[in-house]
Amino acid sequence: MTPATVNTQCAKRELYVNASPGLHLLEQLIFPARYEALASHLGAELASLLVTPEVETQNLLEDAARGLMARGEGLFLPIYAPSGTGKTTLANNLDKFLPGLFLPTILFSGNVNADALQRETAHHLSKFAVNDKRIVPINIDHREGSPPSGEELAEIKRFLRHPEGGSKALILWPDTQRDLSEAMSRAYSDIAGKPPIDLPVAISGPPRETWQEIAKTTLRLVNSIDSLEDLGVEPSSYDPSGFTSLGGFLREISDDFAKLVTSMRREMRKSLRLAIVFASESSDAGILTHLTSSNQFGLLDGSALLDSSPDSEVGKWWKARRGLLTSTIVRLDARAFSLPPSASVGILRRYGPEEVKENLNSLGVRLPGDSVVTRNIERCDLGKYLLGQSKAILETKGTPTTTSLLAFQYLAESGFTAGRDKALNYALAEALTAFASAQGLSYTTMAEKKLDFCPLIPDNSLNFEKEAICLEYTWRASDFMVAKNRGNIAAYCLRKLRNYSRELGWAPE
Repeated sequence: MTPATVNTQCAKRELYVNASPGLHLLEQLIFPARYEALASHLGAELASLLVTPEVETQNLLEDAARGLMARGEGLFLPIYAPSGTGKTTLANNLDKFLPGLFLPTILFSGNVNADALQRETAHHLSKFAVNDKRIVPINIDHREGSPPSGEELAEIKRFLRHPEGGSKALILWPDTQRDLSEAMSRAYSDIAGKPPIDLPVAISGPPRETWQEIAKTTLRLVNSIDSLEDLGVEPSSYDPSGFTSLGGFLREISDDFAKLVTSMRREMRKSLRLAIVFASESSDAGILTHLTSSNQFGLLDGSALLDSSPDSEVGKWWKARRGLLTSTIVRLDARAFSLPPSASVGILRRYGPEEVKENLNSLGVRLPGDSVVTRNIERCDLGKYLLGQSKAILETKGTPTTTSLLAFQYLAESGFTAGRDKALNYALAEALTAFASAQGLSYTTMAEKKLDFCPLIPDNSLNFEKEAICLEYTWRASDFMVAKNRGNIAAYCLRKLRNYSRELGWAPE
């Protein structure tokens, strides 16, 4: 079959904005080492990374809160610690560490004057009950190394005595230098009087014994993938005692992780993806959802595969090479999808070998147009993947029509072995060529042909300018994507991963 060049200027290109499966997994992997980047990526999940401060720090913060409440006057609280200790994390999450005392933190970045502080505080307090007695932390994190001027201190004092906002506020002013924190503490005490606790407050970050687990959790949560430490950057192999701060510890791991991912990207002239497609009577992914990631659409889960096929030869082989399994899945962005009869039968009626077309016609399967085939591919998981869409929660694809189900059963009776599947794979290649043309996807399609940049000969390949997607089909009789076939499905995926790893030279024997 001659590869067909797709017209990328068709009308639907605008709708999908040159849709494709999106960034390769290797392009998505990150390891942020700073709080701001972590907060941006994790949102509410950031709470999973938080480690309760040491008791001394907790006690100081509680003393500050109790003193503020007793006086009925807000408090200016300079805090200091070396860079990377966790000042920002602490200041922005007091409501997580001491929820009975503090509301969520205001991250203030404006000009330090009473009116601006009061406006933001009043707006913030409007989100909570009027009788909520908790304190409002205000983190002024943009002035490190630049202490407040005398005029600003006077404005802070005026704000903290405001009865409708400032009187229940705790202004945190972080710095890395103890002498600056001490100087601003003295200056404020001179104009506002002796504070209820000794200022400034020295902050100690999470205990060293928690650092390795924090790094592991960061790696997992930010990338929504388990076992990434198996790639070769294992936080447990880094000694926290060799670092002066948690930030320094995380930055070292982050730099090494970035170098590792970059080296993987450079290994090949083009990025490679693998999609294993199970064509059967099953109308949806079924048991595949237990073998793939809940966060990354269709992405194979190495741990689930091994757990599902522990006694198979290939399962034992991979168990002895756990890191290589994770690496292979990541390098190939390896995924698995189900192809239901509602898509496969129409493809074979339209593009299959003549004998199959005639048999389907005799069963009453009408000849679909290209638009119908495209629509059916678009509705199944493989089509969603190629269009860069994520599977919708609680999505249902319905039940295949009686005609398509019976037609698939008839094809299965003839068997899919002895080379018969190759003709079906060619039909799928033609259908995906038409799909690309209709959807404005910029790839060319090949069937059973060697890629031009590596030794692989996939069932189908979709060749983009900078990457190729290898599609490996397996045709199965019956409603195959069910629990009783979990081990067989896992073993099949593991064998494909091993074959690819060997062909690409990643698993020398």
